[in-house]
Amino acid sequence: MTKEKQMKKYFWLVAILVLGILLRFYHNTDISLWHDEAFSALMIRYNWSEMFTRLALDVHPPMYYIFLKVWHYAFGNSLLALRGFSILFGVLTIWATWLLVKDVFTHSTGSGHAESEKMALWAALLVAINPFQLQYVTEARMYTMGAFFSVLAAHFLIKALRKQKQFFDDKKLNMPNLPQDIKLKKSYLWNYLWFAICAGIIDMTHYYLLFTMSALCLYALIFHIYHYKSNLKRYWELLLSYIVIVIFFLPWLKQFLFQYKQVQAGYWIPGMDIWSIPGTFWTFLLGIGHDNANAFTQKMLIVVILFCLFFFWQFFRKTQYFEKWLVLLATLAPFGGAILFIVLARLKGSTSSVYEERYFLFSSTFFIITLAAWLSEIKSKWLASCLMVVYIIFNFYAFNNYWTGLNISAKPGMNGAAKFLGSNVASGNHVFLGSQFEFFNYKYYASTYYPLPSGISPLLFTGGRTDVSQISHVEGVALLSNSDLLPDFVKAVHSGDTVWLLWTDGFSGKKPDMPLNFTQIDERAFQDVRPYVGTNIFVTEYKVN
Repeated sequence: MTKEKQMKKYFWLVAILVLGILLRFYHNTDISLWHDEAFSALMIRYNWSEMFTRLALDVHPPMYYIFLKVWHYAFGNSLLALRGFSILFGVLTIWATWLLVKDVFTHSTGSGHAESEKMALWAALLVAINPFQLQYVTEARMYTMGAFFSVLAAHFLIKALRKQKQFFDDKKLNMPNLPQDIKLKKSYLWNYLWFAICAGIIDMTHYYLLFTMSALCLYALIFHIYHYKSNLKRYWELLLSYIVIVIFFLPWLKQFLFQYKQVQAGYWIPGMDIWSIPGTFWTFLLGIGHDNANAFTQKMLIVVILFCLFFFWQFFRKTQYFEKWLVLLATLAPFGGAILFIVLARLKGSTSSVYEERYFLFSSTFFIITLAAWLSEIKSKWLASCLMVVYIIFNFYAFNNYWTGLNISAKPGMNGAAKFLGSNVASGNHVFLGSQFEFFNYKYYASTYYPLPSGISPLLFTGGRTDVSQISHVEGVALLSNSDLLPDFVKAVHSGDTVWLLWTDGFSGKKPDMPLNFTQIDERAFQDVRPYVGTNIFVTEYKVN
């Protein structure tokens, strides 16, 4: 490849990355930090030992918090810093997608180098502008980090398997110890190691990524069985990578089993129905909201599923490379895991479900790769280009529709509520929280941006519960201490005191029943975006008689 062609190739990649960065910074900090993000922000403030102790009481593994804690040493704890971490991995996912697809198609039967570059750029572009991918860089959570390491793990695995096969193919020529073969062996061993490290990281980032990791490991095993049959001597490198992955997870196994029992005992996520999976593919493909209960939407969901089945079939029919099975398994494994969880819950007499669309961000990247590969492999270049342009335009429409629908300027959320309290709470006043799902995000804003007068600490009303052991994991017990709890309003105040109560109608919440001697002076509402658009956070001022 000439220097000019190389520059042209990287020009388009850089342009896509720049576009991805701009879209990911757009309005990023205009949405108020919410409960889940506040959990991240507050958790990393503890020392390492206490952080791990508290994380064990939650329902997620610790890797994201480890990375985020290191990140915050350099960039601080501002909202931009927290979400900037998600932006970083969102952009890295674009690059990793380009790297994976370029590597796959460069070695594909019947695909030229130019075609592989086009496919890689198309896949990277679709990840860069996909509304679903863009949505989760506005959350200080582990989703974009998991997506990046999933794609990177797939890339290293493919390289390891291919170089290993090439090495053994060369050995058949009975010319051992050729310099290129020595180099090949070192290369595939290093790629196995990097695959194992990335797979270990995703295992410890989100439990849904256990399904993605399992899909990658299953693909590697299928590859070995297909190419090496019963020649078990050629399996040991793969086995060693499996062992490294298990070693990564073993120190957390006890905590995982505890957390699994917590989820089985009760969880807030609504149960799956027949429209859950079609709805998620709708989100992958279209990136616009959908009401699964609506009859017309249900018909459209059927159309979307049929279209997805069509292009997956075309993808498999037209592409000859073995790695298509990796793409399929990585796309579908998390859905299989969700179904498995429900089956196991039913066998134990539970109705628990752990199905949330955001848990499938890891799967969506592989879905986009499939879509981009199908589009770029359409025989008519004119038709392929037209469809790509139309789909790009639709993605921008969906992106704009999302932000227009949010109407951010009218929804200051917790940022607005905390700012109001910071400006109006006087020394000697009380600040009480009527919802555990707004307690942590208020604490974040009060400690980072809008401090209260000295001596005032917000307290969480618990309705009589006096100890954190009485608080469920769903309510964020991992971050609570007994000093945060307010079992009774009356015992905490005196006649003449001013009380500020912050509460929400989100999370099925309502205003607590207030003592009769609390006279309401004022009440203000601050609309929020999360947990859903239109959530209200209320600040009510009382005078104690």
